[in-house]
Amino acid sequence: MQNLYPLFERNRILKKELLWSLRDYSFSQIQLEYQEYGQGIIQGCPVQVQGSELAVGPGMIKYGGFICLMMEEQRIEYGPKEETQYLKLKIETDRNSPDYIAYDIQLLLDLKGKQSDNEFELCRFNLRKGAQLRDHYKDFFDMETAYDTVNVLHADWGGLGGSAVAPEVTRYFAESVLENRNSLSDDCSFAYFCLGQPGAVPVKILTDYCSRRTGKPPEDRMDAVGLYRSLCVILNHIQKGNESKDRDKKERHRILVD
Repeated sequence: MQNLYPLFERNRILKKELLWSLRDYSFSQIQLEYQEYGQGIIQGCPVQVQGSELAVGPGMIKYGGFICLMMEEQRIEYGPKEETQYLKLKIETDRNSPDYIAYDIQLLLDLKGKQSDNEFELCRFNLRKGAQLRDHYKDFFDMETAYDTVNVLHADWGGLGGSAVAPEVTRYFAESVLENRNSLSDDCSFAYFCLGQPGAVPVKILTDYCSRRTGKPPEDRMDAVGLYRSLCVILNHIQKGNESKDRDKKERHRILVD
């Protein structure tokens, strides 16, 4: 297979073969990079509460094998409903044109959970009348608060090998671990790994870490909420300082040469 690299020089004409090459590189590179990722949010799409609106930042979403780019912030109004509301991204595909396929990304806020494959949950919340919705947490354990709080635990994230936990969860856990002096070296190493990921932590790695630290056998089908609760157990043990650091200490051996 031949790879063509156009030379952008004066008085040079871009032939159709070179235009095709530009097309292939612009689309194929990103498709290849995320071909092993599950369907869902890949990067970005942070949710912020701004007055009476929810603002969703730019991001990348994998849908039907195609990487959709949301280049600009989108906003939607919200209000109290006295029941759970779901903020979702909905992707509509338009194939009417013979020249292109259009992927239209829209924000959707309703009282129903995920209904179809083209809907991706960003967060959920239950806002009571007279209360204010918040997107900041008191601590890591506060992320599952039932009322008046943005909950990202159920967000539809795609990671390497399948679905994944929202990076906001693992990064918050990592920061909490590094702030605590009782953290073992294994915890710190995992925390550095979480903070170094541009997207979501692969579920296999997260599941294995939780299994090793809690002493429970890994569950292949553990969902995002189950993994979050395992992280809560681990962080609670770290904060209490009940664990021995004996296994974290390495003995130094001296070799005496005569």
